[in-house]
Amino acid sequence: MRRITLLFILHVICIARVLAGELVLSGAYQGKDVFVQNPFNRVTSSFCTQKVFVNDRLVLEDPKVSAFKIDLSYLAINDLVVIRIEHREGCRPTIINQYVLKTVADFKFLSAEVDNNSVRWTTFGEKQPGVFTVQRETPKPGWEKLGSVQGKQNLSDNFYAISADHVKGENKYRVRYSSNDGFEAYSLDLYYTKVDTLITFKPVIATSQLTLSDSTAFKVLDFQGKLIKQGRGREVLLINLKPGEYFLEIQNRREKFIKR
Repeated sequence: MRRITLLFILHVICIARVLAGELVLSGAYQGKDVFVQNPFNRVTSSFCTQKVFVNDRLVLEDPKVSAFKIDLSYLAINDLVVIRIEHREGCRPTIINQYVLKTVADFKFLSAEVDNNSVRWTTFGEKQPGVFTVQRETPKPGWEKLGSVQGKQNLSDNFYAISADHVKGENKYRVRYSSNDGFEAYSLDLYYTKVDTLITFKPVIATSQLTLSDSTAFKVLDFQGKLIKQGRGREVLLINLKPGEYFLEIQNRREKFIKR
């Protein structure tokens, strides 16, 4: 009965869990920022909070104030958001308005990415036992299995990784989740280009487009890390971008450029 009651509560409120030295709040953005009370520990002569992460991006470090705001205004309504607050032992902050985030009880891939030697992903809402399978697209139509990982069956956020031996050229991956009750879900397609030479781009200060030294998959992100556009080729059109600083993501690295 106690387990059933706990699961019911997790369905009707935003999920917050406290670990030793860490406070995590997960949900969906509803147009409001999150406010945190940050007590002062007289024993250590320091405030509780050490670092604040939003979707694994560091947004605040060692705030020396008794209360602070976590700005989420750059997100779109119903965007998934995971706030992680690292705090000192024996002193923890309090999320004043944790209910401003909408409960997300259904399974979601929060993120998925590939680097030089691995495929990594984060999930939310694992209610049933399940298995994750990493697949790579084959030259012929179809997908091959690279490996599998047993799900952790936690409603809150879960992190996974599996090694990947890339073949030369373009590699296309995806992560498949299948639960024991027959539910299936796939991550977004992930791309990694293995080349002998580094792909570069120019100019660093651009007005209408960037030109790459070779054709590859690319992403353009704003300075806060939000995806603006993505595609494939040797030209990245910038006509619809507002002037400012941006990141170009190619070959799983980020390079800064300026749009005039």
